[in-house]
Amino acid sequence: MAELLKSTWSDAVSNDPKHRPQVMDWPSTTVRKEWCRRPQEAHVVDGRKIRRMSVAEIAAIQGFPAEWVNVDGITESERIAVLGNAVPPPLSHVLANLLKESIDFQNKTSIEICAGIGGLSSGFDYLTPIAKIELWHVAATILRTNKPWPADCVVEGYAQQFDYKQYRGKVGLLCGGPPCQPWSMSGRKKGAADPRDVMGFTPTAIAECEPEAFLFFFPASFGRNLKCRKYATALLDALNHPKEGLKYGLSTCYINAADFGLAQIREYFVVMGIRGLSNTKVYVLLHRINERKTHHSPYVPAIGNQAWVTLGELF
Repeated sequence: MAELLKSTWSDAVSNDPKHRPQVMDWPSTTVRKEWCRRPQEAHVVDGRKIRRMSVAEIAAIQGFPAEWVNVDGITESERIAVLGNAVPPPLSHVLANLLKESIDFQNKTSIEICAGIGGLSSGFDYLTPIAKIELWHVAATILRTNKPWPADCVVEGYAQQFDYKQYRGKVGLLCGGPPCQPWSMSGRKKGAADPRDVMGFTPTAIAECEPEAFLFFFPASFGRNLKCRKYATALLDALNHPKEGLKYGLSTCYINAADFGLAQIREYFVVMGIRGLSNTKVYVLLHRINERKTHHSPYVPAIGNQAWVTLGELF
């Protein structure tokens, strides 16, 4: 039996399946912002003991180098929290390469909303960032410290208050990972009624700056939650046709981080739009991502791919 650390958690919390510690012979569950509170998910059964995972280990699960969040003045708990909110860079690189091979951007520029610590835009090094917009001061501080982009492109504030119109016709890619709490399984699931919901604003941002393409990472629950269906349908329609005379070919798909070599079972609902293409062409382009999977669930046969990376293998 593994030895439990002393805890002030109630039996109900400790025995809740979603609070179980991680195990070395399986990928991690989704790294969450709440891991900064050190619930059981931030622990791992290591031999005969249950121990806390380090910031470096949590960063590795998310596909970041440890030094990415090693910024003076940022506490250990804050580093874990921002990692939990981030898009894993390896997923960004896969999609960035897919777009680079498929689109000849006339404007080799980008704007990122709800940028977090830059995980989503990290793969798009061939585009010059106009702005990386982030409200959370901790994330914005990390975003502007020792990163492969100019610190002055980081805009700390509300995505809804940025002046997108001044860059109309000058943006190659608009991307972002709007907060998932309004729609996630661990959030309050208030959806559009949640003040953190930035998803509903995305068509406005697109209408104002008219990017050549857009790419958004939404929580998987947003696409699957039947209670969100009416809102989701309206949002996708608006993204497809943000304003009169502006139309994008649109497609969506689900991707699992574990399928791309991360030691984490984390699903996203990806939305991609490209100006001047049909929905069918964008669908074909986006779903080529399936050809780039490198791993698979050991419970599902797959030719040529390896089994999901476990925490033991990663660590």
